[in-house]
Amino acid sequence: MAKVLGESGRYVTEEAVRKIRQIWTLGFVVVALMSAIWGFMASLLLRNGKIPAHIVTLVALILGLAIWMLWKWSDRKLNTLERERMQMRKGATGETVVAITLGDLPEGYRVIHDLTTPSGNLDHVVIGPTGVFIIETKNWRGVVAADGNEELMLNGKPTDKRCVSQLIGRMMGTRDEIKLLAPDLNPYFLALFVFTSARVDANWGTTGKALCLRDNQLFDFIVDEKRNKKLTRQEVDILAQAFLKLARKDAGFCESEAGTSGQTVPSGQIKLAPAHIHKGI
Repeated sequence: MAKVLGESGRYVTEEAVRKIRQIWTLGFVVVALMSAIWGFMASLLLRNGKIPAHIVTLVALILGLAIWMLWKWSDRKLNTLERERMQMRKGATGETVVAITLGDLPEGYRVIHDLTTPSGNLDHVVIGPTGVFIIETKNWRGVVAADGNEELMLNGKPTDKRCVSQLIGRMMGTRDEIKLLAPDLNPYFLALFVFTSARVDANWGTTGKALCLRDNQLFDFIVDEKRNKKLTRQEVDILAQAFLKLARKDAGFCESEAGTSGQTVPSGQIKLAPAHIHKGI
């Protein structure tokens, strides 16, 4: 089985927790503001005899309008945060499904979950004889297709973000980082979108330099993919060491390896090949 580092779904789970905190903070602020406005209105009514009635009425209308606008704004904002939180939770579920598949890859493959790089977060990275695979999991529902401009559509509608270009950007930025850490190697990098709940109608080449797969296609694609030049075991270990150096820049990265027995081994006990290689191998 593959050697696995990191914790799948960590990034999106942490983001979901942040959304909850934002919801509670926003709710507290809104309640405090509305309470202050109601308190001010009550003080005006108590001093009704000292302030002209038309001024009291005008101020009350303005404050009432302010309360209504504040309520409508906070309602929209809270709904947006809640939708984002639910999407994060669904994303974590999808990443767990893909992580199980990647954990079953043959010996000789290295898998890193939730790798934070200077170019952005990567859901999964697979390093093996067939190359380096940068994987983004999508737990979308419906039909995924290409939009004709090398981007994705979901159920016939454009997505909110330019998913393909963003993933390719993160992959190329990560590749540059790895070249600095392993300058003697020039491995094959491929970006993959893996969908756990959607039907995929995006053929190869229609989404630029990224490929769209269902989760049940992922294992065979990685293992059976034909390459002109295969990576040796030593090259795989060197690349894994380079990725691990990137991972260690993230304080929250879980530096433990999941073995075949299900037990974790401290990263200090993981034995990888020395970080050097002779040119020409």
